[in-house]
Amino acid sequence: MSWKSLTLATVAALAVGAPAIAAQSPSTAPIRFRTHVIAEFPGYAVLVADFNNDGRLDVMANSIGVPGVAWLENPTWERHQIIADTRGIVNQAIADLDGDGIPELAFQSSFAMQAENSEGINWIARSQGNPEMPWKAEPIDRWATSHHVTWADLDGDGAKELVNAALIGHGSLQPTYDQDRASVFWYGQDGWRRGNVATDVPGVIHRVRTVKWDPGNREQILLASFEGITLYRGSGEGASMTFEKEVISNGHVGAAPRLGASDVGVGMSNGSRIVASVEPWHGNEVVVYTKAGGSWQRRVIYDEITSGHEIAVLDLNGDGRADIVANDNSRITENRPNGTPGVHVFFSPEDPATGEWSYVRIESDHAMNSCVGGDMNQDGRPDLICTGAGGMIKWYENLGM
Repeated sequence: MSWKSLTLATVAALAVGAPAIAAQSPSTAPIRFRTHVIAEFPGYAVLVADFNNDGRLDVMANSIGVPGVAWLENPTWERHQIIADTRGIVNQAIADLDGDGIPELAFQSSFAMQAENSEGINWIARSQGNPEMPWKAEPIDRWATSHHVTWADLDGDGAKELVNAALIGHGSLQPTYDQDRASVFWYGQDGWRRGNVATDVPGVIHRVRTVKWDPGNREQILLASFEGITLYRGSGEGASMTFEKEVISNGHVGAAPRLGASDVGVGMSNGSRIVASVEPWHGNEVVVYTKAGGSWQRRVIYDEITSGHEIAVLDLNGDGRADIVANDNSRITENRPNGTPGVHVFFSPEDPATGEWSYVRIESDHAMNSCVGGDMNQDGRPDLICTGAGGMIKWYENLGM
């Protein structure tokens, strides 16, 4: 299958015909969304960034099943090829490393769920001056089941390091994937030499996220894994950098593969930090963590997702409280007639620890793996860009109250 980018006229026609969807019984005034289909593409992960330095957020999505990487230019959604033939691309991360206004791209290819079939190539791609033309990509490392990447300034020197989290250890096998330990690596821009963050994470690591958890110049990382939600903070510099682990929560307690966490996100609510998660791995629970008495209190606010994949945490209605977006990559089939594919949105109450979270499902027709927030039309409201195996990249425009 190939991309089928839609013209601006087509997008506008779809937008006019698409009904606005309002939140059900929200604790504050409802938010309405308008759906724009910007491309037909069975995406796995999506991100937004300004790829051509014109002040607008563009869209990038990859597919494990479709070769190549491309970005879609806002507002026409014209497709620009970055890499053409690379296969099995699972995740990517972007950062403007050289300050020229055009981001550099890290991505992972040749991925499979079994180590023996997963070459796990990690790449860095750079624009050659015109981001609309093919980019130059170089492989920097190979590690079986390399699955997720993020950029983070781990040593606080102003230059970001690349973090690579393997999905599983080389000896882990389906269906439980818990026979071995998984690893997390970091790479400095000077030579991209591999350093260890952790080599002893039990079972599956599904997500690594960059966070600014502590004061100072350093950034930290959060892992969502069979171990739950764990924070890693670096100390030292260069090749001598070491990492300390703090367990935020064990997540869902159960038997592999139904344990731990599938994804994690952090936001602010009335000036205090909250942590949100989908649990267990590919699980059914949307979970909020709030700090009380020095420890993180776990609260399940929803438990009817069929196959939770990723999470986004952002303030959608401008009330100063982080809301939660959870993706469900299930598909409704004869054997699973009550699946809940799509995008599930939870609006925060005044007190996220005790109040009632308002819920709306803004997408129910397509399985969605990934959503990110971004102001796509520069109206001051954060929108959602989502993609999934259901075959679409969609822009859910935030129309406000």
